[in-house]
Amino acid sequence: MESQDLIRIPTSILDELKKQLEKFILDDKKPAGYDEALRYVALQRATTSQLAKLNSFANHFESTSPGHIEKHKILDKMVTFAKNWVAQDKRKKELSNKVRNDSNHPTGANTKNQTGREVDRLSKPSLASLKPTKVNEAELLKECERIMCIIKFIKYY
Repeated sequence: MESQDLIRIPTSILDELKKQLEKFILDDKKPAGYDEALRYVALQRATTSQLAKLNSFANHFESTSPGHIEKHKILDKMVTFAKNWVAQDKRKKELSNKVRNDSNHPTGANTKNQTGREVDRLSKPSLASLKPTKVNEAELLKECERIMCIIKFIKYY
């Protein structure tokens, strides 16, 4: 569900998107990227998958395609934000993996071992943990009387 995580778009980028939208608000034919920019301004958030798509768009930008040029003009600041966010997220994940792999963390992904967590599944299970503890009879009776009073109180009101 990582692709559905919402990332807050900074106000400076939202302001820039609003300026771009105002240029084309009265045009009958909206340029490519207009609806996408409108969605970002309306929600003020973007999913991680949307940012990844914008990053991919920036990496595969074609300067000969008029649709790409229009979209890039409108979403210029948003594309820059997406590129930076994706790069930062990638660095964060790499660092997290490096720390986990380089340490003796019990759930190291590189070996899938769990040192210190040995379970003998062939021996008979022990029911020692299921034995009830000693119950204080006097306290139990007090609690039962209290519950009965509450039930009577509720019944009459």
